[in-house]
Amino acid sequence: MKKRNWLFLTIIMSISLLLSACGGSQKSSGGKDGQITLTIYSAAGGDEYYNDIVIPMFEEATDGKYKVEYGRGTPQEVINKIKSQGKNGTIDLVVTGLDGLPLGIEEGLWEQLLPTYSEEVHSEEWNEIGQAYIDKFEGYGAPVTTGSGGPILMYNTKTVKNPPKTYEELREWIKENPGKFTYPAVPSSGPARGFFFGLVQAMGEDFNNPSSLDKTWDYLTEIGETIEYYPTKTSDSFDLLYEGAVDIVPHTPFWYADNKAIKTIPPHIEAVKLEDTKQVIDSHFYVMVKDLPEDRKNAALEFLKFATSKEIQAQGYVRGFLPANSLATPDMLEPEYQESYKTLVESVMPEFKEGDTMKVQEDDWVLFPDLQPTNELYGLWEEKIQALK
Repeated sequence: MKKRNWLFLTIIMSISLLLSACGGSQKSSGGKDGQITLTIYSAAGGDEYYNDIVIPMFEEATDGKYKVEYGRGTPQEVINKIKSQGKNGTIDLVVTGLDGLPLGIEEGLWEQLLPTYSEEVHSEEWNEIGQAYIDKFEGYGAPVTTGSGGPILMYNTKTVKNPPKTYEELREWIKENPGKFTYPAVPSSGPARGFFFGLVQAMGEDFNNPSSLDKTWDYLTEIGETIEYYPTKTSDSFDLLYEGAVDIVPHTPFWYADNKAIKTIPPHIEAVKLEDTKQVIDSHFYVMVKDLPEDRKNAALEFLKFATSKEIQAQGYVRGFLPANSLATPDMLEPEYQESYKTLVESVMPEFKEGDTMKVQEDDWVLFPDLQPTNELYGLWEEKIQALK
């Protein structure tokens, strides 16, 4: 990858942090020959963006000053690793979703980024959804992507000529086509969560009040009578659709578009948006481990300043990530990604784009439920629905 002028500007803007990082103990941060090691774990996936795009660009932009070590784990695995290592741990930054962020807050593991580091994480540039999540989580995480977590329905056009567009239409369709709809286990699947939280809204109930979801449980119990089992993996539900075992499964809009663009979805499979609910926003965040040594904190802040900038967040478009930075636009994509993005955006459903820009429409979204009711809902789903199989 060739060096670019805007990267030089990024370095100039961040020079004070670089100087601070240079002044720290390089040995204590695991580097050699003056190189500082920065360790980042993802508890939210997204390797194709974080590991394959952002990290190489950061290392190049800083002329090899930093070497980034990248790891992966589930939210609980990463949190347990940080806790077991204690104050002398090796992890500096974590990419997390809406599970690991509040869990780490409860455990006291994350540094509160706002208001102290507002400038470093470009907080004034965050979009409305990013700002809403910052308010929800008191500034502990810097948002990366603010895309839709569904619900949409993916269906077989050979067998479904008039796909259902509301939950009530879906209920009637399932009655007429028993055994031809399924969804994965809610606790382990993003599309299933979107389907579930969308249903709660369509039923006029509140997913932050788990004890009030009588209509939701009745609906799921009814359609569950024709469902043989709930796949543990989302990919297994997709396979059932592609192989013709079922005709409809839930999905999420930008993941669907990415799958369509890279042709992992057969051409006879299409998708439809459910109209009687809002899209549930499923975001990723950067969090910084609390009480890092000064040199590693400076390095982490340097990465955050780079990774939350509009230029770098714009690169997420090519992977179906909607940037939290409101100033990031598709025309900022590096030349090598522009053709792939063009193919991707052609696969995006009309309801989720304007021109060549992917987006969640204004007033058509809600935030994810709080952590406690979310976990309670997962347990209730297992008890009331999955246990019947």
